[in-house]
Amino acid sequence: MLPQHSQAAMTVNFGKNQYFTFGVGVRAQYMTQDPAATPSNSSAASAADLRIYMGAQFHKYVKTTLNLERLRDGNWNVLDGILQVEPWKEFNVWFGRMLTGSDRSNLDGPYFLSTYAYPIVSQYPGAWAGRDDGITVWGKTLKDRFRYTLGVYRGHNWVHGGSNYGEHPLFAGRMEYNFLDPEPSPAYYTASTYYGKADILAIGLAGQYEVDGVGNAEQKGDYKAWNIDGLFEKKIGKNAESGVYTLEGAYYQYYTDGVKDIAAGYGQRAPEYGNVGGINNGTAFLASTAYLIPYKLGWGRLQPLVRYQQFRFKKDLYGPGHPKTTQFDAGANYVMDGHNLRFTFDYVRYHPANTRTSNAFLLGMQFQY
Repeated sequence: MLPQHSQAAMTVNFGKNQYFTFGVGVRAQYMTQDPAATPSNSSAASAADLRIYMGAQFHKYVKTTLNLERLRDGNWNVLDGILQVEPWKEFNVWFGRMLTGSDRSNLDGPYFLSTYAYPIVSQYPGAWAGRDDGITVWGKTLKDRFRYTLGVYRGHNWVHGGSNYGEHPLFAGRMEYNFLDPEPSPAYYTASTYYGKADILAIGLAGQYEVDGVGNAEQKGDYKAWNIDGLFEKKIGKNAESGVYTLEGAYYQYYTDGVKDIAAGYGQRAPEYGNVGGINNGTAFLASTAYLIPYKLGWGRLQPLVRYQQFRFKKDLYGPGHPKTTQFDAGANYVMDGHNLRFTFDYVRYHPANTRTSNAFLLGMQFQY
């Protein structure tokens, strides 16, 4: 089982506690654009991303992970590159590039959300897809019901001209407690639906801090953020014979010390490259609900869902008053093999702060093997 908690397509054993795994993940989508709100855009099909998963174990307590990702611009980047020292379930140490302690959505990653589109309110910084380079300590206790992760990482805005050219580290952590069944996901990773594999009531608390983490070289501010999130998922009836109900919520507070951050991707090839810029000061929340219908329709089952998000910016820092960005999603997943093979149809109503509302329809597909 890989840290992405996807299924490995190939496993080669070399001996006791020695093996190599290889797998792939693909996401593709077709999205219509609202010409009234964005006249320069048109309907488009695209491959959202392609991932290659690789893992190996050399010793009973030592493993490695190397995952690569190719995005629409054609470039490849290291998604995860981890040396994993795992002597006990309660205490493990990882070195390299990995997910930092943060909210459920970031620890889900795009493949393990209940919806297709990544939430706009999840804005923890990362060098790549929510990852950063550093050291993480994590573990599970109390019959796997309590999970924690603590880490120190390279951090945000380390670029020349950014606020953190002196490279103050980022500190991040998360703790989570499962009141019903333990979450059936590996390490400290999560998912926003398990399709009835377990009854879940999980509450998580995460926080991050970095001196001079936002702003530019002349005007710096300390970066602080925290959030609380929860997931409730219940099988209805014996063996989920009446379906599976899911409810998820999260609340966020982001602080930039009264300073506006530099633009996302400042000095980089594109905004998604490098852990640079783009942090906003404000309050945010999301709420979503879904229901997995128990009856098969062809090869899979339908899971209707609704999600609402809001990011409310700090007063008078980004314009008069409290500008806010909202997004509403309504649609359904067609679930054929859990998160490994799923199609999504989604209506999206997106209203950025101080601009016009746009509407779009999205058809997405994800495949992991």
